[in-house]
Amino acid sequence: MRRQFVEAKCAACQRSIASKDWVRRAREFVYHLACFACSHCKRQLSTGEEFSLTDNRLLCKQHYLELIHGQCKAKTKRVRTTFAEEQLSVLQAHFQIDSNPDGADLEKIANITGLSKRVTQVWFQNSRARQKKYQGSKKSRISGSDRCGSATNMSGRSSTTTMESAPGSPGCDDGMMFPTSVTTSADDIDNKPMDSIMFSD
Repeated sequence: MRRQFVEAKCAACQRSIASKDWVRRAREFVYHLACFACSHCKRQLSTGEEFSLTDNRLLCKQHYLELIHGQCKAKTKRVRTTFAEEQLSVLQAHFQIDSNPDGADLEKIANITGLSKRVTQVWFQNSRARQKKYQGSKKSRISGSDRCGSATNMSGRSSTTTMESAPGSPGCDDGMMFPTSVTTSADDIDNKPMDSIMFSD
């Protein structure tokens, strides 16, 4: 930390900074030593202490985290996205190829459908869960039909009961219904890392 000899104004008090004043810098802003303080608790920030510069306001780490947590609570509302038939067709086609695409593939699918990557990811997660549940129930039905599917009729001839799947339709694959909508939380807050205090050169 050294003296500032160029005419400037303190970003906090807006008063001129004299050549004899000690200063601190945060990004492009210059502060009097005493003005370099948290705008919430007014505590002067110490050397090496973490801080945030949010909306041109200095915040100590404690009050920055409180601000972020408060914003998170305010954004807990859920958002439901209902898919168009064309979007479902694209999603289902990709699901048949790869039911668990990686981040890059999710990004591509999202671009094709016009959906967000997060919504696309949730759809695939829900579809995998439905597929697992459907396959489990299907095995149970097949096992049950094996035990009692063959019955003897009055004439002594045996008849076999078979199960048929309903014809395919949008949102349906071999009897399994794909999700036609998903619910996600509001966009996450951009949690920027805490800045480190920087001093003038």
